[in-house]
Amino acid sequence: MRRVFRDIHVILVGAWTILATVVRRLVRGPKHPSWTLRFEIVAEIMRMALRLGHDTMSVEMQRLQPTPPLTRGIRRRLEWKREPIADLPTELHTPNDWETGAPTLVHFHGGGYTMCSPATHRLLLARIALASNARCIAPDYRKAPEHPYPAAIEDCLGVYQAVLDDGVDPQTIVISGDSAGGGLALAVLQRIRDGGLPMPRAAVLLSPWCNLSVTSGGSIDDNASLDYLAGDMLDWAAGVYLDGLDAKHPEASAVFADLSGLPPLLVQSGGGEILLDQNHTLVERAREAGVEVVHEITDGMIHVFQILDPFPTARRATESIARYIRAAVAGPPPAE
Repeated sequence: MRRVFRDIHVILVGAWTILATVVRRLVRGPKHPSWTLRFEIVAEIMRMALRLGHDTMSVEMQRLQPTPPLTRGIRRRLEWKREPIADLPTELHTPNDWETGAPTLVHFHGGGYTMCSPATHRLLLARIALASNARCIAPDYRKAPEHPYPAAIEDCLGVYQAVLDDGVDPQTIVISGDSAGGGLALAVLQRIRDGGLPMPRAAVLLSPWCNLSVTSGGSIDDNASLDYLAGDMLDWAAGVYLDGLDAKHPEASAVFADLSGLPPLLVQSGGGEILLDQNHTLVERAREAGVEVVHEITDGMIHVFQILDPFPTARRATESIARYIRAAVAGPPPAE
């Protein structure tokens, strides 16, 4: 009965959010000039849903997570399956015409190190797999607060090692991650370099959370009215993930890391997201370390907007990711 009342509450809050968004837009105009009414409603519902989950902590967070099904058209063009890799539940998206030597994408999903799963990112990853003709491997790594640092990093590194052990050429592998998954990707790349493992061909980072030591100021405050994330959410998630670790540890906050020796990076950021400043800092420090970086910023877009696939801006971003993956794997290997 308690769950029924919660569901009714969520529905009522959602209906009120839609009504309030429409009225506010009629009176004040769009929050951003590029936002359609439909996009603004979706952004506000995401803000509402995350706030409800945050207020009731991780149990309700997990219940509120969307798990979009793959469309019939996508299912006809790729094989989707679950199987364990490195003892982790893992989802695989393999395009029908994928063959050995084509790209392999190892993706670490976001969710503040506390929530989400490959299922919440399923549609995004399937579309990237199809557009890039890449087999996509997405592990469900352990999460805080039950499993704080460094559990998630160890899990993700184990998956990369398992892919290498399976005989996959590292020059065909691209590591990717969104939000906290982007932070994980950067931590895994540091461990690959420091452990002497073969480096992947490139990495793709979508709105990476790469500075856990900052939860206010700058774009966190400036873009608070646009983005669905908020500084207090960052503060809570960072606290339970770090579990006493210094927030400036290079594996927690890559903006403080030695980034030399990392592979080429594609970083995509939303111009209206709260992590924009730290994404800029990451790109600057990577370039200073001699890393080749492409930084794409989409005006007015929110955190990990690529997941909002029906919208043209998200489609264009995923198409750019696919082009980058194809070009990286097809191009000449990087100089030692």
